[in-house]
Amino acid sequence: MTRASLILTIAFLLAACSPGWEIVNPYSQVDWAEHGQYKANLHAHTTRSDGRLNPQTVVDRYHELGYDILAITDHNLVTHPWTSFSDMGPSERSRERLADDPDSMPQELVFQDRDPEELGMIDIQANELSRHDHMGSFFNDHEGPAYGVQIAHTITEEESLEAVAARDGILMIYHPGRYDRAIDWYVDLFNHHHHVVGVEVYNQGDRYPDDRLLWDSILTRTLPERQVWAYSNDDMHIAEHIGRNWNMFILPELSHEAVRRGMEEGLSYFVYAPEGHEGPIAPSIEAIRVDSRRGTIDIIARDYERIVWIAEGRPVHEGGRISLGDLPEEYAYVRAKIHGAGNSVAGTQAFGIREYP
Repeated sequence: MTRASLILTIAFLLAACSPGWEIVNPYSQVDWAEHGQYKANLHAHTTRSDGRLNPQTVVDRYHELGYDILAITDHNLVTHPWTSFSDMGPSERSRERLADDPDSMPQELVFQDRDPEELGMIDIQANELSRHDHMGSFFNDHEGPAYGVQIAHTITEEESLEAVAARDGILMIYHPGRYDRAIDWYVDLFNHHHHVVGVEVYNQGDRYPDDRLLWDSILTRTLPERQVWAYSNDDMHIAEHIGRNWNMFILPELSHEAVRRGMEEGLSYFVYAPEGHEGPIAPSIEAIRVDSRRGTIDIIARDYERIVWIAEGRPVHEGGRISLGDLPEEYAYVRAKIHGAGNSVAGTQAFGIREYP
């Protein structure tokens, strides 16, 4: 049993011993007054695969925008550690594309090292396994066959799942709205592979709105027993993709161990800002307060216009406080969508709920 599963089980047992509501609060371990909030992008590409910028430029751009955590996720290639960029090289695809592009920058084929400690950033070892439905693979060195490489057989999702598990890594499903999978497939995936921690719900701006519809459908089937965390990532290939999507991790410290735990246990909220960092300030969350006996959840936020609560994919309430007893139906979960200026959005992880008589 994983730490997150154990916490869910204990929460249920404690709730069952007292009247009121069983509310599985993903932020129960967060000290909102003392823990720091750290900005992260968990999906970015370089000229090592099909990106247009070299690795050090990608790192520098995110550092300039105040990101604390970055995963470079080249396709089937682990572009890590940052201190060894100079030992790596661009893909043939990048060489050919930049050679044919009169506006290309030759320096994007030259790699230079970066020291994450000097930058004050967490460099996550990662790549995008993309010989099947695309998955972000983190905290391990498993790679898939690179583009252009002939393979003897089709790589399956199950093979990748097993390979990452064997290396004690974790995974998330990238842009699930791109694919045509039945909900049963995802429910089975999450129920049987606990090292798959979540899904993207915003990707490269908002390319696949069905990402969120799919997430809600999964939650309706898995909660309150199995959480599926949500993430917003740039899926950065060109400079214009940088800085519209991010995740805010709420952690006691900025370290690889704390970030991994945050990914496994949902200690984050996601943000989408259509106009990027040049546009209006996106909403942020200052605190979340849960009262299981009264059945209430309160959101304290900044720079927002309204807060909408979602259950089973549709709005069920509006306002900073939701009282579960006032909902017209029984739901497996609720989540908050915080709207800000310029159509920006911040979103919480889901709260599993159940009423006790």
